[in-house]
Amino acid sequence: MFIIGTAGHIDHGKTSLIKALSGIDCDRLPEEKVREITIDIGFARIDFPKFGTVSIIDVPGHERFIRNMVVGAWGVDIGLLVVAVDDGWMPQTEDHFRVLNLLGIERIIIVLNKIDAVDAETADLAEEDVREHLTGTRFEEADLARVSSKTGQGIAELKEIILQNIRKLPRVTDSGKPYLFVDRVFTSKGYGTIVTGTLKNGTFRDNDTVTLLPSAKESRVKKIESHHAKLEEGNSSQRTALNLASISPEEVDRGHIVVKNNFFTSSEEIIARITLMGMKRPLKNNLGIEIIAGTASLKGKIILIDPEKAPEPSQVVRLRFDAPWYFYPGEPFIITHPGGFRIIGGGSVVLPDIGFVMDKKRLAEEIGRAADAPEDLIALVFKTRKFLGENEILRLFPQGDRFIQKTVASLQERGLIVREGGTTLDAAYHGASMKLIARTIEEGMGLNASELADKTGIALDVVKLLLPAVVHSSPVVEKEGRYFSGASITADTLPPDKKKTLDSLAAAGKEGMELERLADEKVKSAVRDLLRLGFAISLDGDIVYHRDTYEALKTSVIALFDGKDKISIPEVRDATGLSRKYIIPLLNRIETDGLIRRIGDFRMKV
Repeated sequence: MFIIGTAGHIDHGKTSLIKALSGIDCDRLPEEKVREITIDIGFARIDFPKFGTVSIIDVPGHERFIRNMVVGAWGVDIGLLVVAVDDGWMPQTEDHFRVLNLLGIERIIIVLNKIDAVDAETADLAEEDVREHLTGTRFEEADLARVSSKTGQGIAELKEIILQNIRKLPRVTDSGKPYLFVDRVFTSKGYGTIVTGTLKNGTFRDNDTVTLLPSAKESRVKKIESHHAKLEEGNSSQRTALNLASISPEEVDRGHIVVKNNFFTSSEEIIARITLMGMKRPLKNNLGIEIIAGTASLKGKIILIDPEKAPEPSQVVRLRFDAPWYFYPGEPFIITHPGGFRIIGGGSVVLPDIGFVMDKKRLAEEIGRAADAPEDLIALVFKTRKFLGENEILRLFPQGDRFIQKTVASLQERGLIVREGGTTLDAAYHGASMKLIARTIEEGMGLNASELADKTGIALDVVKLLLPAVVHSSPVVEKEGRYFSGASITADTLPPDKKKTLDSLAAAGKEGMELERLADEKVKSAVRDLLRLGFAISLDGDIVYHRDTYEALKTSVIALFDGKDKISIPEVRDATGLSRKYIIPLLNRIETDGLIRRIGDFRMKV
């Protein structure tokens, strides 16, 4: 199912147009009947033969009810921008057009209404005026229909245009993470609390366990309806009514969120990319605003990243709210003046919950250079949060798990993130933390993990996670939960297992140990640790000597050069008593140390 919604100036015939299209009067409130204006959102449907049902949302056109207009518009797939030909493009036409644009509505159809009230020339002028307003926008090629909701002229043609546009829409997203912004709450006798809204991003089914935000209270879906028809499941982009168990109507308000597999993050402050429209004065720092996100109206302030910088129509800012609310990266919103009477812009969430970020200005500058594609937002989350636990990234985005996992794998291939155990870390943070931990171990002596965390400022869980990698890649050794660098380790302070292995190496003398022939993995691991710490020396990567044994053999070889320019392998054999199996690796190691070089069958002193 798809959803279309009206937009346009007051008294341009939006509600009467829907009645002509569907036969349903969307003005349901007594006050709306008396005043003959739409105050709140209304709902209808069109049944297209061989296609199915399309929902319609009617919105108020009066500026006093702009909040309600946004509530109705946020989830539509196609907007019907209604312009009365006897009035033309009016202030609320402009505001509503901004909303459709800023919310990222996929397609719009221009409906020139009341053609029965004017002649053809006036209708032509109205169409020309509308096209001028659309020029340069992403909707400049939008389809246009001339109708009279009063006489029915052009209504059949408009229905066909609607159907054509629906068929051009991208496939409805089902990410397995459905949510619904509540726009109505009521009780039904025998059923209890019912909430309605536009279902997005997945499917709700009977008996699903869901979470109600902001209370975080769990509930169960007892019953699902759409346009009064009972369903076993509610699908994405569908007007949906959910009968919720264990929730009283007093616990739910317009703006609340019903979600399964929650990906919304509680936030007092977010970073967002905003676009301002029609601002007559430069944007002031700490300007009080109202944000309409989903169906919720939130009070807050805009905090400029650089108040001295020249204003730009599109910029990255911090938004701080009077009370925490729930957001996700990429979520669109509308900005109004306090009171919600005038649209001043809109934008999208880049990063929710940035209260923990210390250098917000630097972060915002980096975001200003980045794109807003989901892949870029995922990379920014790692860059900002530094590390995330197993599958935690899946719980921060509305996209499906397969898409996120594929993106994370791509970031890893590009070297932007690193996986350690079940944790994923930003690559730059991972490298810097490894170096800092190793340096802190070197500067201290026998620090444990908790002390390392205190001295480095790195979270204890991350320190514990990285210590094995630090030990593996640096001359660091662990002894009874404390860490020592090669500079602070002596043979006497080695852990017992490594001390025993070192003694065995000393006893082996010129026979040494052949690493690949060691059957005991613990001994093999201890030998590798001794090599890293410099207590043992490797010849060609396999034969291992005690450091003292190697130094004695090296001294014997260098002594052969007394009074000579070059030496031969037989001379080395006589001096050391080694077989050719050891002589060649020994000479290669001495050459690696930069003391000799090979010339044919001889070795010359450097």
